[in-house]
Amino acid sequence: MVSRLRPWLALAVSALVHVGLALFLVGHASRVAREGGNAAQPGPAMMVRLVGAVRPAAQDRVTLAAADLTAAVPASRPAPAAELRPQAEAGGNDGVEVQERHYFGASAMTQQPEVAEGLVGGKLLVVPGITPQAVDLQVWISDEGAVERVALDSPMSEKEKQMLLAAFASVRFQPGRIGRIAVRGHVALQVMLDYALRM
Repeated sequence: MVSRLRPWLALAVSALVHVGLALFLVGHASRVAREGGNAAQPGPAMMVRLVGAVRPAAQDRVTLAAADLTAAVPASRPAPAAELRPQAEAGGNDGVEVQERHYFGASAMTQQPEVAEGLVGGKLLVVPGITPQAVDLQVWISDEGAVERVALDSPMSEKEKQMLLAAFASVRFQPGRIGRIAVRGHVALQVMLDYALRM
């Protein structure tokens, strides 16, 4: 007789445990619903307001003093690199100060900018009427891959500089990246120049 009661006793204990667990879960769910689910509500939203940076007047005086010093430097020093700047930056800015943008150097980027179009084989720039040569350039690239500024580090005639800078403005890049984010980058390039594409 004892052996017949054991399975029924085990079944009764199991049923009581399951019913108790079900009541506990239903009671907990109804309590959370009654309180409105406060645990699932998000906290307050963070708001950010961007304001333009204003340059202090003292810094303008320092910049002017530095410009006076560079004017007093003897002519024996090499001439500064020729530069190409965007139209909005190079032209008159109607009294509005242009903020200097931050460009990441090659060492800061996890993926370097790569030439997308405009250079044959990533190194050759065809410029009609230019002397074939290699030139060193400093290139500032936007986070969309457009060339924003170019500085020429190699000696060239003024006419060839202007031809080179005008032709290089059409070069496009895949922007450099830090992780998965495209960033503005500053890189040094050596570019081969030729007046025609030779096969």
